[in-house]
Amino acid sequence: MVADALDNLHDKHPGCETLAFADLSTNMVLITNSNTTFRREGLDSLCAEAALAFGTGGKFAIGDTEAMTAIVATRDHLRIYLRDAREPTDALCCVCSHDVIVDSFLKDARACLEKISHGA
Repeated sequence: MVADALDNLHDKHPGCETLAFADLSTNMVLITNSNTTFRREGLDSLCAEAALAFGTGGKFAIGDTEAMTAIVATRDHLRIYLRDAREPTDALCCVCSHDVIVDSFLKDARACLEKISHGA
């Protein structure tokens, strides 16, 4: 089920190069979908960046409420992180090209994360 959800999101958005479902409480990537040769160290750094962006241990990284989405833009990629509202340790870490349609991708990625986290 999880692999299928990631496959469907990846197929719908060709600008998404890597998807990783992660547990922020353990800083572990649990499953991935990628059309690149992302090494384990790269996946671990995605998870660490998500934890840094969202905060850990009940401490917020920025502001006084939990963020549910974080986007990091670099010269080469967009790294998009989503956290589930009901399961705040569940996160979807995404590496996308700059030509991904962000609004559409965010809507579909949020639905994917909810499906994975809650079987919806």
